[in-house]
Amino acid sequence: MNNIEYSPSSRLSKNIILIDGITRTGKLLLGSLVSSFDRMEHLEFGENFEFIIPAIKFKKVEMNFGQSYLNNYLNMLIYNKYISRNVNFRPNDRTGIDNSKNPQIYYDRLNEQDNDKIIKLIKKQKNFLPLVTHEIAVNLDVLIKMKMNFKIIEIIRNPVDTVYSWYKRGLGVRLGNDPREFTLLIKKNKKTYPWYNFLDGYTQKKQNACEKCVEHVLNLNKHATLNLKNKHLNKNTLITTYEDLTSEPLKELNKIAKFLGTKTNKKTIEFIKREKLSLKKNIFQSQFKFNKKINLIKTLCSKRVFEKLMILNKEYDKNFYKLKLK
Repeated sequence: MNNIEYSPSSRLSKNIILIDGITRTGKLLLGSLVSSFDRMEHLEFGENFEFIIPAIKFKKVEMNFGQSYLNNYLNMLIYNKYISRNVNFRPNDRTGIDNSKNPQIYYDRLNEQDNDKIIKLIKKQKNFLPLVTHEIAVNLDVLIKMKMNFKIIEIIRNPVDTVYSWYKRGLGVRLGNDPREFTLLIKKNKKTYPWYNFLDGYTQKKQNACEKCVEHVLNLNKHATLNLKNKHLNKNTLITTYEDLTSEPLKELNKIAKFLGTKTNKKTIEFIKREKLSLKKNIFQSQFKFNKKINLIKTLCSKRVFEKLMILNKEYDKNFYKLKLK
C-alpha cells in the first residue's frame, strides 16, 4: 500500500485568498475589512492550512496527500458556504455572518437545495473566499511546491507591538498548555510545544513567559521574511503593514482590492467605521504609549533577549526588513 498516490480534486473556486501573518499582527481586522469588497464571501479561518503545511515541512505528511486534502477542504468550504451549512451564526464573532456585508444572503441560502445547481452557481459567480491564516509565510516554500495557486495578503507589524500583544494574550504560558489555543503541537521528552519551536534558529532554553514571546516572534519573523523576499515564492503576495492599515485604511484597502482584481465600496467605508478606524490619515499610536511597551518588555527580559528585539525593531522602523511593499 506504500505506492498509493493521492490525487488532488479540481477546485470549485479559483479565487481563494489567504490573509496571513504571524500571530497578533492584525489578520482578523484585515480579513474583516477585505470581506467588504465586491464579490467577496464572508471571511473564514483557514486552520487546516496551519495544520497540514507544517506536517509536510517536517515530512510527517506526503505532499500529494496535502494537496488532495486541502483541495477537498476548500471545495467543501465554498460549497457549504453557498448553502449556509456550517456558517458561523455567532453575532459577536468577526467571522459571524451577521457581521458580513450582506447577512441576508446567508439566511436565504438556508433554503437552497443540496444539488448540482450549487456547483454551477459557484463557477458562474466566481466569488472570492478570504481565509485568515497564521504563519503560512513561514512555510511559503511548501505552499508554492504544492502549486495551490492562491493570492496572499501578508500583514506585518512592528515586532515590539507584536511581542507586547503576545505577552498580554498570555501566549508565553498558554502555548502547549491551553486547550483553547489551537496551535499544532509537537511532543518531545514528554512535553508539548508549538510546532514552530522546532524551526531552525529557535533558542530552546529555559525562559520566562515574555522571553518566550520574544524568541518566537524573532524566529517566525526571520523565516517569514526570508520567504517573502524570495522572488520565486512571493509572486502572488502583497505585503501590507498593520500601521498603514490603521493609519490610512481606505488607501491601503484600495491597494489591496486592486491587487485582488476587485473593488472597495460603500460597505468598506461602513466596515472601517465599525472597526473604529479613521477615514483620514492619523497617527497609529503615541510614542509615549510605545515607550511604555518597550519598558515593560525590558523589565521582563534578559539583556540579551531584549537587545535582539531592539535590533529587529530598528530594522522594521528603517525599511520594514527590506521587504518590498507594493
